[in-house]
Amino acid sequence: MFGRRTPPDSAYLRSQAAAGLPVLPSPVARGLAMRIAGSGDDPAERKRLAQMLVNELDDLAGLEPCQITVADRPQVHEHDGRRLQSKTYGYYQCTTREGRVTGARIRIYHRTAVRQQVISPKVFLNTVLHEWVHHFDFSGLRLPRSPHTSGFYARLRALADALEVGFVLPPDPDTVAPATTAG
Repeated sequence: MFGRRTPPDSAYLRSQAAAGLPVLPSPVARGLAMRIAGSGDDPAERKRLAQMLVNELDDLAGLEPCQITVADRPQVHEHDGRRLQSKTYGYYQCTTREGRVTGARIRIYHRTAVRQQVISPKVFLNTVLHEWVHHFDFSGLRLPRSPHTSGFYARLRALADALEVGFVLPPDPDTVAPATTAG
């Protein structure tokens, strides 16, 4: 049984194929993204800015509204007593009725998992954009699930680049130059 994989389902294949920019951001969206990237530690202010950005992106993409929650608590995580095994930066939830998304919510944890420090503005913005792409998958592409495919990450990268905040994402492994040594 080892090595057997189930073939990708239609949601996976559609997610993989939709690699383009999910929405053409407005100057307002760009400004809001930059304000988040330069924001302070106040969770209420970050929530306000993130909600304004998500509202703008939803309007531009013609999506159902999505509510932002910023939990001023540590990220949900698993620890084996010696090392952090996993952590959750945030998540997206929604329900669907008759093919339409309702009750869409993005929740972002405002503090790091172990040290409980406030997350950086870049991590916060990255999480907002990541979770909004999940919202786009459900509400815009009408996928029954939103897998982390290369198409998903291409949509996320395209959105961050169009917002002129691509610097908040980890570098694309395909574009990172290998280290060289002086000879």
